[in-house]
Amino acid sequence: MSKLTKKDKLNIYKEWTIENKRSTYLSKKYGIGSVSIKYLVSLIHKHGMDILDKPHTYYSAQFKLEAINRVLVNHEAAYSVSLELGLKSQGMLINWIRSYKENGYNVVIKRKGRRTREQR
Repeated sequence: MSKLTKKDKLNIYKEWTIENKRSTYLSKKYGIGSVSIKYLVSLIHKHGMDILDKPHTYYSAQFKLEAINRVLVNHEAAYSVSLELGLKSQGMLINWIRSYKENGYNVVIKRKGRRTREQR
């Protein structure tokens, strides 16, 4: 999801629920995809407005692996797993799965900060 402010996200939710505006209209107005609009509305509906106050979250390798296994092993839909876990976007889980497969079925945790000389 693009960099929307909390106010924009609240407005999208209110326009969707109260004013009965739909994703095509809101997508053009706020400049984000209609799938992202629908996910945002579902996320707020499921977890409440407090989900918007959630700061940047670090997800452990174990948490990611459990989420990935729910999709790959238990055959749950990535959308519903993302929504249930309260991930900021549905694409996060898809990216974890892609990375998991690309790295030989290992969960990779990206390091923050600059690389050391040895790493260069």
